Amino acid sequence: MGGVFGHMSHIYDNPYMTFGQIKDVMKKASAGELQGTEKTDGQNLFLSYNVNDGTVRAARNKGNIKAGGMTPAELLSKFKGRGALTEAFVNAFYAFEEAVESLSDEEKVAIFGPDTNIYYNAEVMDPGSANVINYDKKTLLIHRAGHASYDQETGKPIPELSGKEFGEAQSAKLQAALERTQDNMSKQDFKVQVNAIRNLEGLGNDEDLVKALSRLDSFMSSAGVTDNDSVGTYIVKSLDKLISEQIPTLNLEAKKLLIKRIMEDYYGVIEGEAGPKKVRGLETRQIIKVADDSALNAGIKDLATNYPLYLKKMIFPLEDIIHDFAVEMLRSLKSAFVLDSDEELKRQRDAVDKAIKAIEASGNEEAMEILKVQMEKLKDIEGVSSAAEGFVFDYDGNTYKFTGGFAPMNQILGLFKYGRKGIPALAEKKERQRRLKLPTGLMSTIDFTLNEERDENIALYPGKFKPPHGGHFNVAKSVLENPGVDKIIIFVSPKTHEGISAEQAVRIWDLYSKYLPGKVDIRVSDITPVRSVYEYIDEEAAEGENLHLVLGEKDIEGGRFKTAAGRREGVNVAEVPIPPQMGGVSATQMRKALRAGDLETFAAGLPSELSDEDIPAIIRLLGAAVDEISVAANVQGGMISTGSRKGPWNARSVSSFNKEQEKDSKLRGAKEFLQEEEQMVNEVMDYLLGITVG
Repeated sequence: MGGVFGHMSHIYDNPYMTFGQIKDVMKKASAGELQGTEKTDGQNLFLSYNVNDGTVRAARNKGNIKAGGMTPAELLSKFKGRGALTEAFVNAFYAFEEAVESLSDEEKVAIFGPDTNIYYNAEVMDPGSANVINYDKKTLLIHRAGHASYDQETGKPIPELSGKEFGEAQSAKLQAALERTQDNMSKQDFKVQVNAIRNLEGLGNDEDLVKALSRLDSFMSSAGVTDNDSVGTYIVKSLDKLISEQIPTLNLEAKKLLIKRIMEDYYGVIEGEAGPKKVRGLETRQIIKVADDSALNAGIKDLATNYPLYLKKMIFPLEDIIHDFAVEMLRSLKSAFVLDSDEELKRQRDAVDKAIKAIEASGNEEAMEILKVQMEKLKDIEGVSSAAEGFVFDYDGNTYKFTGGFAPMNQILGLFKYGRKGIPALAEKKERQRRLKLPTGLMSTIDFTLNEERDENIALYPGKFKPPHGGHFNVAKSVLENPGVDKIIIFVSPKTHEGISAEQAVRIWDLYSKYLPGKVDIRVSDITPVRSVYEYIDEEAAEGENLHLVLGEKDIEGGRFKTAAGRREGVNVAEVPIPPQMGGVSATQMRKALRAGDLETFAAGLPSELSDEDIPAIIRLLGAAVDEISVAANVQGGMISTGSRKGPWNARSVSSFNKEQEKDSKLRGAKEFLQEEEQMVNEVMDYLLGITVG
């Protein structure tokens, strides 16, 4: 689902879910007692309405909510030039607007609040902008979960006006209003509806349930847990064992801190969201200080950084049991938005089978390793068991999902169609006309043909990049997302600019490249980026190659590349213009923020895809050290406040930007472990619970 709503959990994602409860969910599912809704494979969008000016508003992230939502014009601008996706979003938006306009003023306030307060979690499904599942109906689907009233200053849900009961009540209000207005709508091509509540059909017999429960009991026995133990208990015990094996002399207090750090980091409890790499409270240096043994620093840092790899192995046996059970449960689930579910299921299986064979025949070891991981879950083509993505249900006050074979199918098809960094797309290429489309706010795009029969479509992106910022990243990302573009070559100016060197720029681009969806070649120009572009055309480009110069407005107006097109026979060159200060940020502003120590502004200008580790790494790379920041200093200095944040961090995580100054100390020996394993587990779980609710 993603977007504002965030991550929807599998039942093994909740650390407080007990193994007894997991068994209860399975038994209820097998008996046909799970009630919920179909999980759909569309484009997420949050919708609200401003009663003051009579406009529908949309949001894709917290920033949109803080700004009061996107107006129709802003939504159109955001998705302009993106083909079927643009049409789907805009048509769905106006269909929703027409439905809302027929409501009374009292109904509008009750449903959306007096000032664009309440947003509804929705999904746009259009056959013209399909993802994995080919839907037959154009639908703006309002989900049953994820609706909330938001604080516009923080962009976060208001606790007393969010959650399951609030969402259900608001869904009921909106559903009643929509059902009354639907027949009067003129835009019949897009239907606006609330996702229907339905029961997940039970299993015909207990064979699959018995098999799943037997596997679960066997897993629990080997892990040393009981029905009363939680998933979190199992993970804490497993981490305790792992740390004892890898860092046997680590003292008890440091071990507890390390386990707390890993657990809160993985489950994201500070932000209240599940999933790895969220904002953390415990810093590695705190653990190192308590460990008081420099010989253990490397081991501590390794576990604190690479823990997702270990947790993935720990969770997989449980995940696999639940996955296989969900596959069987979903065999009877028919999508309400597909006319012939059996035919669509056959199409999906055929597509996956074709992708598997192509990957296996590619000889690409990295691609085959990815396939191996996904096939461990999918098992075989029969693992794709439903044309629907999955089923969403509530249990004990939380919302969960069964998705069966959809996730591994999605990964396999994505690898086949689009490839990954270092892995080329394997789908058959057909010659077709396309336009290169860039993000919101760009100048009009240039028509040119992408030669998809040959891997000879290269984008050249010259610039100073001192430093590379989010706008630069978004341009590169959009270029690489265009079908047929094989690679982007980034030419960095060799000159140091206001203290930022070419080497630093390259290292930042190297960090960005792991988030870019294609091949990236980063080069430092010998003289200037302009000269490098011409040298590439003259000396390196192959005959028949299509080159796309990604240029700023100044470069185009200055005419520095005016002789590039037609310079060499057999090499096609086209300009792709981009505006200055794309995304509202410039390298000048970024340097100014660094000089002023305004890390909030600097962070806001970095790509949103970066992790919490990436941001301080960039700041350290650029030589910006930050002192410990207290709340008082934040307010007085105007740097970063705890009330809001523009960048992908808050005041708590800012302290992590301090350069770690570790002093070697003599080996003091490991302290004796004075507490039993049960006390360890209880302390960590109580700690997590305290962060979650405190």
